[in-house]
Amino acid sequence: MDLVIISEDSLLDLRSNLPSILHYFTESTPHWLNEYFGFSPFLETKYSVEDFALDMSADRPFHTEFENVKRVYNRLNFLTCSEASDERLWAGLCLKYFWKYVQYRWNIVNQCTLENVLQHYFFGFGARRSLTRNALSRLWWIGHLTYDDERKNPYALTQFVCENSNYIMHILERNTSNNPDIVRPFISAIIEARSEGYSINTNVVATLSRYLNLLGGTYLLDCLPQEIIQRKVIDYLRLIS
Repeated sequence: MDLVIISEDSLLDLRSNLPSILHYFTESTPHWLNEYFGFSPFLETKYSVEDFALDMSADRPFHTEFENVKRVYNRLNFLTCSEASDERLWAGLCLKYFWKYVQYRWNIVNQCTLENVLQHYFFGFGARRSLTRNALSRLWWIGHLTYDDERKNPYALTQFVCENSNYIMHILERNTSNNPDIVRPFISAIIEARSEGYSINTNVVATLSRYLNLLGGTYLLDCLPQEIIQRKVIDYLRLIS
């Protein structure tokens, strides 16, 4: 599989004219793109990876999230953060190779709204939030921020985050979430607390995420040792429980 990007001009065209072409996103294949432009809008990059497909077997699409994070990140972990922040890459992959997956995961055919298509095929928000809303970049960034090769199971933190879609929102869409060295000890603290018998749910995770943001206003978290971040988070959870 040759990694592609969609050309800047083609991307701008699709975004600008999305209301009038929205109906095309219910089509079973993206064949209409060549007809629409009169040429292929995709450009090859220097990268090539082994062909792979994404899991679309679950009745509830979110239940495939963990498996698909692994499939995407295992094959594309060589990308730099700059490359993995490029809308042209993820929109290109969504529109070319993973058209059906986006339809499956985000119920595009039945909910073919401007918001749904814009968020999940393209970047529909600001730069930070869009990374976890685009259907493909979401999988890569979950992997990048949670993969820990120092653990026996390097995807243990990933598995926790993928238990609940709200965990992804609360943990990975905040200002403190762009650094794995902050995200990993934060999740580790929650897992440690749960192993000690503390009840963990979306409200608890949201509260702890807000606390992490407050810590970011007091400390330079990027420079704080991971064990200190983890200890402060679990101490706070004990305090409020």
